[in-house]
Amino acid sequence: MTRRGIYAPGVVTTWPFVGREGELTAIVETTGIGLLVTGAPGVGKSRLLAEAAGLAPDEVTVLDARPGQGPSVPFGAFSHLLPVRVPVTDVALAVETILARGGSGRVLLVIDDVHLLDDDSAHLARALAGTGRVTLLASGVLPQPLSPLVLTSLPLAPLTDVQELLDGTVDEATAAHLAALSGGDLRYLHELVRAARATGVLDDGHWKDAPVPVPAPRPAEDTLTTRAEPLPAAPETVAAPGPTELGAWAEEPAGSLEEALARAALLASLGRAAEAETELGGAPRRPEDRARAALASKRAANLAYGLGRPEEADRVLAIALETVTTEESRQRLMVEKAFAALHRAASREALDLADDAAAITTAGPVTAARIHAVEAVAAALTGQSTAGLDKVRAGLQHIGAWSSQAPEVGALLEFARYSVWMSVGDLDAAGEEGAQEDPVARAAAQARVLRARGQVQAALREAWNGARLLSRGHSPFAGPCLGELAHAAALAGDLETARDALEAADKRALPTLRALWFPVALARPWYLVAQGAVGAAVHGLLDAAAAAEALELRPYALAALHDVVRLGAAGVVADRLAQLAEDAEGDLAALCARHADAAAAGDWSGLIGASFEFEELGMALHAAEAAAQAAEVHWDKQQAAAAGTRAWVLVQRCDQVRTPALRTAAVPDLSRVQYEIAELVAAGSSELDIAERLQMPSRTVAEQLVEICSKLGVSGPERLAVLLSPSV
Repeated sequence: MTRRGIYAPGVVTTWPFVGREGELTAIVETTGIGLLVTGAPGVGKSRLLAEAAGLAPDEVTVLDARPGQGPSVPFGAFSHLLPVRVPVTDVALAVETILARGGSGRVLLVIDDVHLLDDDSAHLARALAGTGRVTLLASGVLPQPLSPLVLTSLPLAPLTDVQELLDGTVDEATAAHLAALSGGDLRYLHELVRAARATGVLDDGHWKDAPVPVPAPRPAEDTLTTRAEPLPAAPETVAAPGPTELGAWAEEPAGSLEEALARAALLASLGRAAEAETELGGAPRRPEDRARAALASKRAANLAYGLGRPEEADRVLAIALETVTTEESRQRLMVEKAFAALHRAASREALDLADDAAAITTAGPVTAARIHAVEAVAAALTGQSTAGLDKVRAGLQHIGAWSSQAPEVGALLEFARYSVWMSVGDLDAAGEEGAQEDPVARAAAQARVLRARGQVQAALREAWNGARLLSRGHSPFAGPCLGELAHAAALAGDLETARDALEAADKRALPTLRALWFPVALARPWYLVAQGAVGAAVHGLLDAAAAAEALELRPYALAALHDVVRLGAAGVVADRLAQLAEDAEGDLAALCARHADAAAAGDWSGLIGASFEFEELGMALHAAEAAAQAAEVHWDKQQAAAAGTRAWVLVQRCDQVRTPALRTAAVPDLSRVQYEIAELVAAGSSELDIAERLQMPSRTVAEQLVEICSKLGVSGPERLAVLLSPSV
């Protein structure tokens, strides 16, 4: 069903939507101010809100508030619905602006985790509810400013029909066992199933040798465990296990290891990696190779990506490889080592390990997909575009066979796909929605595409959308998302948001994930630019380029060096850009090198040519900067005026962003009537049509056109139309 409005719940799941048909009907039939969905963590509140929003009638505009977004901005949870460059600080104006998005019709306002709203946003939500045009659909606990509202309450009980949730893929005894273990927490159930499949305990729909346990009382707080007591606090340092520890496998009930793996996975997803390590360090050991490999893989991933301790992760994997004998388990551990190398940005090593893993034995669908993901990302990061896309297609070919067991693979494949298209300059392909994406990664990708187009305000909103999802848990894509948020904010002149995003990146984006850290490294210099420290920014970009080159991350090196060209120091990097572009695939690298050469030489025609080529790629900001640089180098006033006008026209498509190159892109010296005539010519109107529309003699229009062309530095109306017409 088509809906108007802006709603991005960030709910990504492979679970079918079942068991909530009655609650969904209740929401659809709600009357009055609105409805509040309540329930224990993990019962499906967010998914229910997303499904209900999708059933809104066409005449209803669906909008969402985003708790945790833009904390430094007034009404931060609504900032994506309000002007960014001129912050709205008045509640009445904010209400008017948001209601305008709904035209004259009704608005459905969705607020997931309403208790996380900042006070200003909560007061705005209350004011919107009081207009009579807005229906609230929220989950959580109402904050104090909203407490006077009388909302229909819809409590969600835990779903216990596991067979229905798993689409009949498990038998009755296994379903009862899983229901008792999970206690209705769908997140924990999901991780239990993944852990059990990984260890071989859940095979062909049956949980081996596991009696149905008596469920423990469900804790009131979100402890992510089925035990009554909370998880123990993690020590500051947890040593990696030695050979003796790994060899001393305790005799434990069949489900104990799986429960520990599931709890650790959820803790890690919420950014509580130290607690996850404690859980894994104390997990029961079992002698089967699949169990050993599953535990070692999970622990190594948490140590490397959650705690930033890659050396300990390598030790865990090395010890496990010495103790397992089956080909399947050795292959799994080798793939995990390949992932570890990939995240260290050791792409060549990752490719070698992936090849070694593939050679051990014929890989199952999950392992094969993980191998393709390593190869795709490594190829994308090192500039091997064709190979990267081939591996993406190979990985997605059998997505149905692995998506439920390894959803993180889909996110990595999509990251590789959009990275390839960005590196070759195909923004349309990079912006396409993928088959299975992480919502944080998706927000980062969209923000990057929009920033490249010069649509900085839209990029800022997309990045904010991803950043607010980070408040719900850990994501390996925190670096790209927060880096894009800082980058877009700096280009928009929003220093406070840029600073806050960089500070958040320092806390959330581990530098040990080097390949995913570079968006932050590329954003930081633009924060310096926004502060006026262009020289320091150039040095920062040169350092980032050197680091990327050392790691063979060609696309990041190219981006950093080309940013130096945009900042006016082309002579420093022209030769390095030319060398990097020699064997690069796609059009963008060679274009960046040509831009650098032209800027370094003061070549007017070369800069204008680069401007048109950037425009053809949809990169309006880069096109405007190249034209502005051309206006600075030509001795002929008419040629300089033409380039300056072109820069000004392109800037109008770029949310009025200002960079050092665009400071001279002034408004053309035209009167109001002259500019109106110029726009009509650009729209294809003839002189006779213009004279009739503006009610002036045709001769006057012709005379004005001559003067307009002289001021703008173009040879005639045909060139004027080319100059002012928006790109297709």
